[in-house]
Amino acid sequence: MRYLLPKYVKNSIWILLSVLFSAALVMGMVEPNERVFTNGQDAKVRGVIVSKNGSMLKLRGDDDAIGTVDLTDGTKIEMKHGVFGWGKHAMDATSLVPGLHVEAQGKGNEKGELVASRVVFDPNSMRASRQIDTRVAPVEARTGTLENRAGQLENRAGQIENRQGQLEDTEKQTQQQVGQVKTEADQANQGVTEVNKRVSDLDNYEPKYSKTVYFKLNSAVLSPDAKRDLDELAQQALGEKGYMIEVAGFADSSGKADRNQQLSERRANAVIQYLEQQGNIPLHRILAPAGMGTSHAVADNNTREGRKQNRRVEVNVLVNQGVVASNAPTPESAK
Repeated sequence: MRYLLPKYVKNSIWILLSVLFSAALVMGMVEPNERVFTNGQDAKVRGVIVSKNGSMLKLRGDDDAIGTVDLTDGTKIEMKHGVFGWGKHAMDATSLVPGLHVEAQGKGNEKGELVASRVVFDPNSMRASRQIDTRVAPVEARTGTLENRAGQLENRAGQIENRQGQLEDTEKQTQQQVGQVKTEADQANQGVTEVNKRVSDLDNYEPKYSKTVYFKLNSAVLSPDAKRDLDELAQQALGEKGYMIEVAGFADSSGKADRNQQLSERRANAVIQYLEQQGNIPLHRILAPAGMGTSHAVADNNTREGRKQNRRVEVNVLVNQGVVASNAPTPESAK
């Protein structure tokens, strides 16, 4: 006489399969619409870089369509700077990373691609985009592992049902096998949740280190104390992964407003130049400097000591929380 699985055991197995299919749907990707550019026609597109392969960018536009942007040796890559973004800094192709919001303009070619003559982006979007290109691959690899594990669990559940004729020992053995499948399914779902959280944290930067350096009246020259503070900050930043450095210069209220604005920008640029040349901070790790003029005073400009405190540059090291989470040890690796 054949031994059949109890009805509630079968129901448990199908419930587990449903959980696995739901996890697979969470991991799935929706096939996007494709943007095609007309051959020889001028075009302009704004959107977010979703991938980069050599000189080819995949750009998701505001209408959710994805088009291909071809970078050439003649493509001008620029980053806006200044308080209102009127000025622009020339950049290289390494600054174009996944997650960066850009505006590309050029002409379509016979392949339906946009051959870019110019690509411009806002430095504010760099907080969300930097290090995504170095962290997306590990996250995708973990996602693929979870999908494979879900498939293995699904196959295992099928094997349990197909072996009904062999389960003649005891109902206890069957319940133990079902319990094991449920535990592994819970672990798979937990892994999916962790991956989703890390991806959502990729645009979350928080300040970890800060320094304020001060300047003499009408001067943008770094003092020995300022250089020591910047050396210390550079060493702290180089020990982090997924960091950006934010620099803002200020002036006191003495003198004309336009001169104070220029002076605050010169001070910010002096700090950046020192961090790059002496602190060995890579160019792409530093956000566009901000010259704030006499705004955001921290002390009373009517006193000598107050004006001294307002002649400053504030430097903050911002660390990407998604990258921090991806480097944190998992419970399994900690064993």
